[in-house]
Amino acid sequence: MKGPRRPILPQPGALRVTEHYLCLEGEGSTLGAATYLVRLSGCDLRCWWCDSKFSSFREDEARELDPAALEAAALASGAAWVSFTGGEPTWRGQAELKALAGLMRRLRRRGLKVKVESNGRRLPALLAACVDLWSVAPKWSWGSGQATSPRSQAMDYDPASLAALARAYAPDRLQLKFVITWRQGRPEPRDLATAAGLLRGLPPLRRRPPVFFIPEAYAAGDYLQRLRDLEAAVLPLGQSTLRGWDLRVQPQWHRVLHGDARGR
Repeated sequence: MKGPRRPILPQPGALRVTEHYLCLEGEGSTLGAATYLVRLSGCDLRCWWCDSKFSSFREDEARELDPAALEAAALASGAAWVSFTGGEPTWRGQAELKALAGLMRRLRRRGLKVKVESNGRRLPALLAACVDLWSVAPKWSWGSGQATSPRSQAMDYDPASLAALARAYAPDRLQLKFVITWRQGRPEPRDLATAAGLLRGLPPLRRRPPVFFIPEAYAAGDYLQRLRDLEAAVLPLGQSTLRGWDLRVQPQWHRVLHGDARGR
């Protein structure tokens, strides 16, 4: 699916947002936490398994919002966390990044904690000191879900950027997440190998961040069984090539509770 390769620029001072609402965090180390989610519009990648194409690819529902309105809504929600997701929150023009950083700083001054969900391909300087938790999910693809398809450069990670994030934020302000796709009823071995290679390629860390392995949501078959199969594939990694890493297998909690329902 094709789309613009540069972010659409909102009016100065505004943020381009698809939706924002109170929910329970669906994955990662804050799983189950009351969270005010702000879904920013637009993404530089085209992941075929994306569960928010309405925001990432098409930007069908994008609106230009005043950050002050989002701040008021987050404060009124009673949540301790505000999660900026997308789309891709770091894929913004400088003016929008400045508005986003200002909103994050104000939220933190009011006692809220800020999380950014990112593909990890960039670390904007404007956001560097504004985030309590970077939740980084490196992306890649072997084509449109077909084992014989070539790897797509439209969905690719940047090892140098991941290394910079690890050096700056591991372990307490960084978590890594890997979506494992499914092939012939089993976790895709190349996904597991790529994830392991990325982790081994990070700079030496005195303490390592948590690493989450999450099954692809739209694969065929029973979701619970996919979790069991992923557990069986990940546990041996912790005993061999990824010994000592904080590996975790986890569902998407919002999918367990609400399936594909929007705004949950």
